[in-house]
Amino acid sequence: MSTCREYEDLCLFKRVKHIVLTTTVIVYTHTIGFSQNKLKENIKSNEMKHQEALAVDYKQLKEGKNRVYFMSQGYKLAGDLYLPEEFDSQQKYPTVIYTRVGTQVKEQTGATYGSKLSAKGYAFFVFDPQNFGDSEGEIRNYESIHNMVPNTTDAISFLRTLKFVDRDRFYGLGACAGAPYICNVAIGDARIKAVATLVGNFDAAASLFGAYPKEVLDKMLQTAAEAKQRYYETGEYETAPIFGGMPLPPPENASKAMKDGYEYYFLRAGQDKCPNYSPYYPTVGLPVDPSRVFMNQAKFFTTPFLVIAGSEAFTHDMDKKVYDMAVGKKEWMVIEGASHMDLYDVDKYLDPALDKVDDFFKKY
Repeated sequence: MSTCREYEDLCLFKRVKHIVLTTTVIVYTHTIGFSQNKLKENIKSNEMKHQEALAVDYKQLKEGKNRVYFMSQGYKLAGDLYLPEEFDSQQKYPTVIYTRVGTQVKEQTGATYGSKLSAKGYAFFVFDPQNFGDSEGEIRNYESIHNMVPNTTDAISFLRTLKFVDRDRFYGLGACAGAPYICNVAIGDARIKAVATLVGNFDAAASLFGAYPKEVLDKMLQTAAEAKQRYYETGEYETAPIFGGMPLPPPENASKAMKDGYEYYFLRAGQDKCPNYSPYYPTVGLPVDPSRVFMNQAKFFTTPFLVIAGSEAFTHDMDKKVYDMAVGKKEWMVIEGASHMDLYDVDKYLDPALDKVDDFFKKY
């Protein structure tokens, strides 16, 4: 059992009141005995990891990609910091924190956007959330807004300790699932001066519950419920393919979204090119986290806001709805002819989108 898992176990006794009495006695006894033996050890381990993560060697930083680490929720998280040409750590740079597409690792859209925006003079940061890629976390590839929001908040705090980060020119960028992630952070965090989103999937609940027949949803929910209980009791979990029973490659009559998903995640940016990526998710969750929503919140969103949609993207309408609801300074852009995943890495669609992002951020 890992140190991080042990640290989680220290808090289990706070929740045993929800369990029947006979089970409570067993869990409570195990937890208290465990905490007395391991608490100091875990605190010391996390303090050491925290100091190690914050120890950025400025002499080693260079233009292009740099690996750095930071702590969040007791886990050591890995990130890639893309720095501009002729980088000088004594100078100040506008900085972008990027929240990646759901289930992705930092080497996918983060690498594409990072290379392009650092070439425009930005320090750009993308990280693997807990449970993903090179970051710690026990339930591998478990996607949850309840992890992403604190991870992103801590990433912002970490970046602002770096002497070359311009705190007055600090921006948020999110794509697909990353759009509601960065917006849910920025709505309550004034350190982010402006936000831009690309093909934001702002309503995961609608995407999930509107995409499957009731009998399929009922089965998925039951599987997740059983998996959660099993993990709580045994520490074990199973995985399932993110794309379900989709035939690979998809047939000729498949939807464009299905074909695009196959081409990106299995051809252009799949495991052969990004070994840390996994097309499987743990069944303690669902293929899409229904809590990942930024619809009702949008009517309170006052941060300067750029929303970029693809004219052919399945997310176009929800992007427009969020844009219309936002109450601060805002701008709207549609990339004609672009599908959802075209704005992941297809230059003829992505380059004008990032040009617009650059122009927008320079206003703030």
